[in-house]
Amino acid sequence: MTRKNTCDGAPRARTQPARRPKGIALAATVGALSLALASCGGPTASPKLTLSKSTGAVGTVVQVSGKAGGGCSTPTAWRGFRLERTGASSAGQVLAMTPPVAPDGTWTASFAVPAYLGSTSGAVPVGPGRYEIVAHACKGDVRAVASFRVTSSSLSVAPGRSVAIAATSDAGGYWVVRADGHVSAYGDAHPYGSLPAPAAKATTIVGIARTYDNHGYWLAASDGHVYHFGDASDYGSLPAGAPGGPVTGIAATPTGHGYWLLDANGRVHGFGDAHVQGQPPASQAPYSAIAARPGGGYMVVGAFDAATYMFPGDVHEGGGPGTALSGAVIGIASTASGNGAWAAGLDGGVVTLGDATFHGSASGTAAVSNSAVTAIAATPDGQGYWLLTGAGTVSAFGDAHLLGISKG
Repeated sequence: MTRKNTCDGAPRARTQPARRPKGIALAATVGALSLALASCGGPTASPKLTLSKSTGAVGTVVQVSGKAGGGCSTPTAWRGFRLERTGASSAGQVLAMTPPVAPDGTWTASFAVPAYLGSTSGAVPVGPGRYEIVAHACKGDVRAVASFRVTSSSLSVAPGRSVAIAATSDAGGYWVVRADGHVSAYGDAHPYGSLPAPAAKATTIVGIARTYDNHGYWLAASDGHVYHFGDASDYGSLPAGAPGGPVTGIAATPTGHGYWLLDANGRVHGFGDAHVQGQPPASQAPYSAIAARPGGGYMVVGAFDAATYMFPGDVHEGGGPGTALSGAVIGIASTASGNGAWAAGLDGGVVTLGDATFHGSASGTAAVSNSAVTAIAATPDGQGYWLLTGAGTVSAFGDAHLLGISKG
């Protein structure tokens, strides 16, 4: 016999014996009703949301917390929270995230103000104005709302923030790049230069990709400009003002003779021998990262709930509501086969997709408590990975090793 979950409708009291006094029967009914409501998040939920910031430009990291009530499980009993333009209808542009809920009904999540919001008709740019963060109780009627004002659609990232990491082909070294284009080399990775001061002041770097022979690298800026160092060839950049919003990542082809750029809207742009083999749905924007598949092609990941699309083949791999991350996804790294990936969140959590094996996370560590995670890079054999924080701290997992600064 299948039992009906009382959270799916009005709680039903048990049938009482005919001779039981009415007062006792009423008390039992009220007790059953209260327990059912509590399991649905009713009386234990809160109509208040707490924000770490109430204003900020695109790229600003915001932490939001609330109380959905007891008995929550994602995504069946709780659908998370939404960021939407104030006054937008339920069919309007929206960002949805479903972080896990603690046993006491509380939840906390962090995200960067996106450049786009997805909708059934495609992605729409986020512009200055009033937005709302909305969360409902766990299958209850409590609705919590907090207001957030977007001050600018221009990407705002601190120049000294470390934003990307790339590993050498033997996993014996890696490069770390800051938003101002300063590159630090570790292990057997050699430094081939950083952005000169004039360029550093005028642009924001968001990604790094190495050449096939480890003797150079490309730096991608949010405006679509690609800078080349060492033996990295110039295969082109996006024209100024190209649609799609800020570029969020770069990935080099296995041959090292080209690269892909990903923008927040989900458009993939190919340069050199990098061929565009498919685009993810714009309705799921924003997209936060791209990674090359060792056998050819690429994968992209959405900033919320780790929805991942692999090309060629247009394979939707995992992710979606219920993904156990308390932070928006900021990076993705491919396994050696190209049929799996690790997605990393701002909170230091790591989600495995396809044939990826979990090797640990930085969630709850001192490094993440001081600065959010900003990037992930995998070892070539797929048996480990590094996580980078905005403060420049690197954490190693599996067969990945922490390395000292390069002397080269």
